[in-house]
Amino acid sequence: MKLKPAHTAYAVTLMGVMGVSAIAPALPEIARALSVTRQEAGMLIVFFTLPGILFSPLTGIVADRFGRKPVVFTAILVFGVSGFLCAFVDFRTMLLLRLIQGSSASSLVALSTTIIGDAYTGTERAKVIGYNASVLTTGIAFYQLSGGYLADLCWRYPFYMFLVALPVSAFVILSPLPEVRSEGSLSSYFENVRRTFNRKMYALFLTGMVAYSILYGTFLAYLPFAVQSAGGSSVTVGEVQATMSLSTALFAANLTKISGKLGKKVIPTGFIAYSVSLLGILASYSSGCEYCFFLPATVFGFAQGTVLPTLQHEIVSMTRAEERAAIMSTYGSISKLGQTLGPTAFGVLSISGVYEAGSTMTALVALAHILTVKFQNPEQKRKNFKF
Repeated sequence: MKLKPAHTAYAVTLMGVMGVSAIAPALPEIARALSVTRQEAGMLIVFFTLPGILFSPLTGIVADRFGRKPVVFTAILVFGVSGFLCAFVDFRTMLLLRLIQGSSASSLVALSTTIIGDAYTGTERAKVIGYNASVLTTGIAFYQLSGGYLADLCWRYPFYMFLVALPVSAFVILSPLPEVRSEGSLSSYFENVRRTFNRKMYALFLTGMVAYSILYGTFLAYLPFAVQSAGGSSVTVGEVQATMSLSTALFAANLTKISGKLGKKVIPTGFIAYSVSLLGILASYSSGCEYCFFLPATVFGFAQGTVLPTLQHEIVSMTRAEERAAIMSTYGSISKLGQTLGPTAFGVLSISGVYEAGSTMTALVALAHILTVKFQNPEQKRKNFKF
């Protein structure tokens, strides 16, 4: 089979999502083994996502100026080694290694989308972005299941999974990628980046930040504790989170069909699904039924599979190739901010409070998008929105 840029993008994406999804199901076991609290264990996610706020845009700038391939290769290599070493250290050193690992991985998903934007256009680009989101969530499902099973054997074992980054880094070097570099002066480069940002771009960035704060705060960081409070094990946690990921993969792979039917209603519909699913998780937790989490996890997957790739496609379509890595990596930075704020902000609440607050937040975002499109297109409001 001939290698294509899409294959490289998929491989990079699989590395970009491993850092949290492989570890999240193991958080309760790590907390017990290292004698730390739920909030302290959640810092393993925060310390991974936090450096991306700063390093993601910088990585994008370097990738625009010097090319995608050397940046991606180095990032994956550092990511794999630092993640693997977490299995052999104390908790404080583990946090430091997670900081290094998060710094290297901060732009991987953004750069995979950049590669797709460089190599494809139009409908083909939208299709490959949908497939990339499907690959992303299928990978998450695999990592979550594997992380849950491995953590049930020993809390250290999920960290061994990061060794797969070593052959993937070699694959990136051998892969065919479009040669895209910004050749102009730095001042003109930054001016072009600045001009890309407008009101719509800011709105898309803010929406992405909220979506990632919900994903990381309600589903990845604290769902394991909700499931275990209802009698589930680490294996159950991995299965529930994998159910969400497989659902996301299914809907993301069919995004072009869904977009054709929903049009501008894709994002608000997705956020309504977020709200409903979080209420379902709250009900499952309150009922003490570990098997009740699978249905709301499936609904959460619909939200993920529609909202996130739609945001990526809209943003990448608004950028020029020469500045695309910087823009997408800045979006990655905003996403990392959401990933960091989610576990931190929701961590001060009770388990019930996490899902009450999350459901309210996502419902408000859905309402904001509905009203925004109505005011932008008042003559089409009856046609476009009939909720």
